[in-house]
Amino acid sequence: MSTHLPGDRGRRGRRGRVRVGRIVAWSAALMAVIAAIVVFALNQTGSRAHLEARPSTGRLAGGGALHAARSDRYLRLATQGIATARAFWWNPEHAWFNDRLNDTDQYPLGTIWTLFPLWEAMSGVAIAEPSPAHSDAVRSVADFAETYFNHAMGGYGPYPGSHTPGDEIWVDDNAWWGLAFVDAYRATHERRYLDDAALALRFIDTRGWNAARQRMRWSTRVANKGSNLETLGGAAALAAELYEYTGRTQFLTSARRYIGAADAFATPSGKNGWLYGTRDEPPLTYIEGTMIGAQLAMCHTGASRACAAAWSLGMHALKRWNARDPFYKPPGDTIMFRYMLQLAADKRAAREATRRHIRIAPTALYDWARVAAEDAVRNARVGELYVKFWDGSAAAKHRDGYRSYRYGQLMTHAAPVALFAWLAAVPRLQGAG
Repeated sequence: MSTHLPGDRGRRGRRGRVRVGRIVAWSAALMAVIAAIVVFALNQTGSRAHLEARPSTGRLAGGGALHAARSDRYLRLATQGIATARAFWWNPEHAWFNDRLNDTDQYPLGTIWTLFPLWEAMSGVAIAEPSPAHSDAVRSVADFAETYFNHAMGGYGPYPGSHTPGDEIWVDDNAWWGLAFVDAYRATHERRYLDDAALALRFIDTRGWNAARQRMRWSTRVANKGSNLETLGGAAALAAELYEYTGRTQFLTSARRYIGAADAFATPSGKNGWLYGTRDEPPLTYIEGTMIGAQLAMCHTGASRACAAAWSLGMHALKRWNARDPFYKPPGDTIMFRYMLQLAADKRAAREATRRHIRIAPTALYDWARVAAEDAVRNARVGELYVKFWDGSAAAKHRDGYRSYRYGQLMTHAAPVALFAWLAAVPRLQGAG
């Protein structure tokens, strides 16, 4: 029988039995690579050339190459933030990260939504500055992330070792974990992680998608809860990225299904500022971000309309939020800015957008992400930790869906750290464009 912790979705599930030998070996490996990252962070001297960004007013403009400014500084901030997470959130008894600072709950470990931004930060660093230590850090986290898979339920459960039949599995968790596995592949080139990502998509396809309603279910226990656009966007991005990297037609089918559903009932139109939104769920950062990611991945497979669609979303998101920090919530905002940076660095998409007269300077998108990062540096820190929102407000004053944020959650710290990592990765992303 499954254990449920009322009032906190992130703590539901059972700890289960996780193989001790594997955890001990994993812990030792991660400690070694984190130590290497700490040394790197402390000794980073900016060996690569610094490139100055052209001034941007955030206005629409045409043409222009993207010049990434201070990528070394953002790499240093990212590596320092990862090391700080290890120092303050690590649980030596369970050899994994806690959800909150000094967490003494019965189930203290980080859930999928808690750990997603930290894992993304590690992958971003490994892409920005490839090295054995950075790749090993990503592998170590990815290997442990596999223990979240509930074989009985066919999906990734919220808590490590949640292997009990009947446990509640959330559909959006599988989208985020699947995307993290794809980024682990991008950072390490280990195709095994694409197989892990495919397991997440299979769960979404078979247990998450409600074909009759053309909507995503909330979880294995709650069929319908509003438009659930963030889950649909995450699923679309996951399917499209899997198709991009594997060429398998079943992933293309899923990507078209989810993009098509979003186009049908959350159609970008004038009333939504030409972004995805519905009556119960207006345009939100991580909805637009994941849909940009989905369209961009399809663009890479030769779908020219998708290239233009990605740029249209980026342009209208910039206009909606006036090139300022949306201040929605750190994990959600980071998801959007991560895909904005990929879009800004993507030369193929930019060429197609220009051909279709969708004109905006890539620098405008890059500068927008940098504004948000600097807000976090300036306002969110308490000592070494990013435990406030990026406008300086206390996390506990905000809600995440039906529950409040809590002070000292790892995801609040890790979200800006992931943004720093993706800013640092822009030169390499552009080189691959």
